[in-house]
Amino acid sequence: MEIDLNNIEESCGKQPIDQEFFIVGNDPNFVFENDPNFQTIRLFDIDGNVINVNSWFECANYVNGGWTLNYNNFNGDLFFFGITSGLLLLYFCLKIFTSKNS
Repeated sequence: MEIDLNNIEESCGKQPIDQEFFIVGNDPNFVFENDPNFQTIRLFDIDGNVINVNSWFECANYVNGGWTLNYNNFNGDLFFFGITSGLLLLYFCLKIFTSKNS
């Protein structure tokens, strides 16, 4: 996996001078250490899952793995349902209104 330091710095801030970056990968035994000087950041994945990161190193690993600061998942099904429901409601309202005036 290629490291995108520009993307990491945009999301997590500047790399601390004393912090070495390496990719942890999917090691289930690795534990990230909290950094009391790092403000907690909330990251999102493509499925909308949320994680709070508490160190620059943790943030960098998640951002390098595809997590982002913003959750921008447009749900087309929900949009289609809303439009269809609105049009159906409008149709019935117009039908009731025109039947009362006849």
